[in-house]
Amino acid sequence: MHSSQPFAASSVQETWSAGAFDSLKLFSLHLTAIGGSGAAARTVVAPLERIKILLQVEGHSNLASRQRYGSFQNAVWQIYQREGFRGYYRGNGASVLRLLPDTAVKFALHDSFKVMFAPPDGRPLGLTGKLAAGSATGLIKCLSSYPLELAHTRLAADVSQMGQPRLYTGILHCLLETWQHEGTRGLYKGVLASAAGVVPYLAISFTMYDELQSRLPDNKDARSAWWYGLTKLGSGAAAGLVASTVVYPVDTVRRRMQVSGSPRHSVSYKGYWDCIRSMSRREGLTAFYRGAGVNALRIIPAAAVQFTTYDVLKYALLALDPSAASPL
Repeated sequence: MHSSQPFAASSVQETWSAGAFDSLKLFSLHLTAIGGSGAAARTVVAPLERIKILLQVEGHSNLASRQRYGSFQNAVWQIYQREGFRGYYRGNGASVLRLLPDTAVKFALHDSFKVMFAPPDGRPLGLTGKLAAGSATGLIKCLSSYPLELAHTRLAADVSQMGQPRLYTGILHCLLETWQHEGTRGLYKGVLASAAGVVPYLAISFTMYDELQSRLPDNKDARSAWWYGLTKLGSGAAAGLVASTVVYPVDTVRRRMQVSGSPRHSVSYKGYWDCIRSMSRREGLTAFYRGAGVNALRIIPAAAVQFTTYDVLKYALLALDPSAASPL
């Protein structure tokens, strides 16, 4: 009797270890696939992202009026003239680098929060629960990789021409320079505005996407139809576009705060309200929506690829191992 106890304990330990390894392997595949597709999507739209940031912050820079971009068409031409083809991708490295922690938080934790906020009686998650899950996911996502987000903005806002020394040689140099000259608080400039924008963005986008998906027929014939994939693409694009448009003024304030006090930017705001008042007084209300059209061009393919790839992967993982996916 006693001799069987060590064998039983060893068997349990081996079973647990095997299960933990399988779960870790599946999650790694999950994260790698989504991260890879997200990196490709961000790289494809990186020129649009950089133009959007330049339009958002140019009222804050010390560029002469004749050197400012002013419009999408001028920005496309002037970036190439001043910086060459590589100029379209300034800051993209930081954007891609922060994708892995962002993706892990946004999608892995989002499903966990949906379980957490689900009604205890087994009813489907309602609108309030979906908003709560999206908001909690957005807040953690914002805090987990914010210095990389700041580096992305500052690198993208650098308008040094070919042959001139750049403000920052790379991501690490940008973070070190910011920390040395502005302290730890400098690495989190604009974080409150970022949280104020990210939380409603994810809450709106996830909720709208889930609501649109719940209206699609859920049967084998529908899922195999030619229009089903296009409908999912449209749902992802619509959710991302609506959410980003709603929070766009907050995003502009966040970008201004992120470059406030950095080299070659003439304005240094004392705080969020000072930034809002200064922009309203000096540039008018339209300043809060500069680059919104470019953002629409960027967000539609990015959101569609992101949401659709995630759903496709979840179904594939569930087919491989039902225990690997969230019950929702």
